[in-house]
Amino acid sequence: MNHNNAYEHPVPDLAEVGARLYPDRIAIVDYSWGSREEYSYRDAAKAADNIASMLEEIGVGKGDRVAVLSYNNAEYVFVYLATIKKGAILAPLSWRATPKDLAFMIDDVEPSLIFYQEELKDLLEQALKISSPRPLIEKIETLRGIYKRQIQRDYRKENVRGSDISMLLYTGGTTGTLKAAMIPYRQVIWNAINTIISWGLTRDDIAPLFFPLFHTGGWHVITIPLYMIGGRIIITKRFDPEEALDIIEKEKCTLVIAVPTAFYMLTKSPKFKDASFKNIKFFKSGGGMSPYSLVKIYWDKGVRYFQGYGLTEAGPNLLYTPPEDMEKKPMSVGKQSLFAELKIVKDDGTEARPGEVGELLVRGPITFSGYWKRPEETKETITEDGWVRTGDLFIKDEDGHYYFVERKKFMIKSGGENIYPFEVEERIREHPGVEEVAVFGVPDEKWGEAVAAAIKPRAGYQIDPQAIRDFLRGRIAGYKIPKYVWIVHEIPKTAVGKVDYVYLKKKFSELLKQQGS
Repeated sequence: MNHNNAYEHPVPDLAEVGARLYPDRIAIVDYSWGSREEYSYRDAAKAADNIASMLEEIGVGKGDRVAVLSYNNAEYVFVYLATIKKGAILAPLSWRATPKDLAFMIDDVEPSLIFYQEELKDLLEQALKISSPRPLIEKIETLRGIYKRQIQRDYRKENVRGSDISMLLYTGGTTGTLKAAMIPYRQVIWNAINTIISWGLTRDDIAPLFFPLFHTGGWHVITIPLYMIGGRIIITKRFDPEEALDIIEKEKCTLVIAVPTAFYMLTKSPKFKDASFKNIKFFKSGGGMSPYSLVKIYWDKGVRYFQGYGLTEAGPNLLYTPPEDMEKKPMSVGKQSLFAELKIVKDDGTEARPGEVGELLVRGPITFSGYWKRPEETKETITEDGWVRTGDLFIKDEDGHYYFVERKKFMIKSGGENIYPFEVEERIREHPGVEEVAVFGVPDEKWGEAVAAAIKPRAGYQIDPQAIRDFLRGRIAGYKIPKYVWIVHEIPKTAVGKVDYVYLKKKFSELLKQQGS
């Protein structure tokens, strides 16, 4: 049974609607090419028309894939707006990928056309030597200034509906398996509506884009919601903390959404101390939980900062913390938003009561359609009655607030006990010499798994592993204290700034095996 039939509506042409409702308002300010460039909604619509005309000339039609390998820029957004007109599917490719992984993506999506950025030419050429398809190749730079050109030829608009696939977004950065989530238009539109309503977005809102456009955060956290409401997006090539603080101030940004790592990097900038954030309504973190110590830094500066939660498969904005609860419940990821059904289910299949841990399931128009070319994985993830299994463990309190506990697969099972890495990380962060920490499980002959921690010390601190264990005694239960503590120069991150637990677990498990532990 398809629980999303009610949302099978015609999809609005976002470029045309923007030009009609907000023609002279600035839609995008782009710093990615080294200067400040403004684009009105009328400019964006004309650019999209020109690119749609180009797609028609090439022969790209409904359901064909248009891939993009590029850093963030306005042209990337224009390509997406054009694919809506033609019913083509956007396939963002990660510039952080290895040539082998990039070749896999190209083979997987079989694009008719790849737009690429000149700086990434070597990466693309290496991937194309490995991959099978030979798509048409076009520089993204050729789209620069396209909004100024006359349309070369008319093109046929396709009839696009809610169930049609809008984009293919690769996920699996923290689980180790590359797979493309099929994002239907209904998910795009209803996630944006969810966001506009719950956050109270208006046409006067301005936000920087600090997520890469090959990630769900790049599109669905703020770009499309703001575009639909007539707001303004500030685009930079890549996240840089110094540039970010300058832009937040200069562009009078009203909200900022980023991963915890980015917010942490802002606090380490020499400019952070004097940053006023006078126009900011709130800062929101996503793509991982922010430790309380980080949350407190922003609240101490008088800035509302709250946690977010979402996933590619079920939309990045399915929970929201009301303003009156943000400071009272700083570790909550919010309450259920308007167009999302949520439930927490225990291992025995029964629904969890408040305070009980279970897996979060999501249903509604904000969920994806399945994994591209992966029917078995789709079947494992989407239940027969339409619930998407998130693979994340949650608790809900009596007030309806949800709390992220851990990725189900990263929960450590040691001697019959369930140990949640985030809890152990929070206690380790209380040590004054700890800059960053990641806790994960490694194989253990006696207990099944043992707790391990990788710690990056603060500058000027020497940390002894035994001193960390001694510090934790009395702060957490003895069985949660890490058996292994490694001091590292850096905590590895995925392409979007999440801690790469898969890499850590694999690396240190292999190290222990070599040592015979």
